Amino acid sequence: MLHRVVREQLATFLARAEEGSGPGLPRFVRRELRRFVDCGILAFGFARVHCSSCGKEELVAFSCKGRGFCPSCCGRRMADSAAHLCDDVLPQVPVRQWVLSLPFRIRYLLAYDARLCSAVRRILVRTILDWLRERARSAGVLGGRSGAVVLAQRFGGALNLNLHFHTLVLDGVFTRPERFGRPVFHEMAPLTDEDVVAVNRLLHRRILRYLRRRGRLPRDEHEEPLEAEPDEPLFAQLCAASVQGRVALGSKSGARVQRLGRRRDADPERPLFRPGELCCDIEQFSLHAKVRIEAQDREGLERLCRYIARPPIKVERLSLAPDGRVIYGLRRHWRDGTSAIAFEPLDFIARLAALVPRPRAHLRPRV
Repeated sequence: MLHRVVREQLATFLARAEEGSGPGLPRFVRRELRRFVDCGILAFGFARVHCSSCGKEELVAFSCKGRGFCPSCCGRRMADSAAHLCDDVLPQVPVRQWVLSLPFRIRYLLAYDARLCSAVRRILVRTILDWLRERARSAGVLGGRSGAVVLAQRFGGALNLNLHFHTLVLDGVFTRPERFGRPVFHEMAPLTDEDVVAVNRLLHRRILRYLRRRGRLPRDEHEEPLEAEPDEPLFAQLCAASVQGRVALGSKSGARVQRLGRRRDADPERPLFRPGELCCDIEQFSLHAKVRIEAQDREGLERLCRYIARPPIKVERLSLAPDGRVIYGLRRHWRDGTSAIAFEPLDFIARLAALVPRPRAHLRPRV
């Protein structure tokens, strides 16, 4: 169904994107959308696989190798990444997941600017590792070093652009008692709600300070941000609409996307933290650290790795309404009772376009 919608509506969407006077969609977005239409079709190339023992042959169609939303390619990358992390990267020690979500405006800035995203990711990793080192030092463990793997997810549960960070951190530090001896792991004491609040305060202060120093956020409420006008206004418009949960194109541009389900009053504002949840919220900087995998639970670790590397679209939740709208069911109902989101076909493709990451580049930002 996903392939059908994109195949039937892509030409109209690209033509609509070129109507304006400014530049249209970036080349890497157009390439990702067009390659998805050709993904898995034998007419666009295939490999012939022959078994020398039984003589059986199979034709394997070439894939698009997309990094944005293709369920097949992203699913294969998910399985490969999870196996690599569990087999070759993460040692057999306890691992804790730290998830950082950001305010809407910062989500947009990081999703649009790859260098800025890389810099904030480095701030996140350094802050957690420095905090672990200081905590170990206060417990009498000197010279401890830890490690982390961080993945930036660009999507939310409603196919919205929601850039947030999943960080797998060793729940302790390594020391080397002898110069050429085997490293020794020191497990950390159980985490408390106050510890999560302390780390989130550090992240909140450091990330805002960095963005203000770079001129991407105003220093006070009376100052305007110094960010330059985007050189890809249409793509910036798609990203901004996706972050805010609004329609990007057409006559209803700027309106909120249609929500389905039994609506009810939303819960009151979240407190700073809920006892025992290891989750803290400071001005929409949300840090969650409750998920912990024990050293011997390698299956659980692989499931967690697959979860943080998963594709953005669950095709089983897609359906078409009789009037042609695309319905995407939510995994969990929202607090206001929303159970599904309805898109016009062109706006659905606009959501997919906003999820496409920029081509990889070797970035070493200064923090």
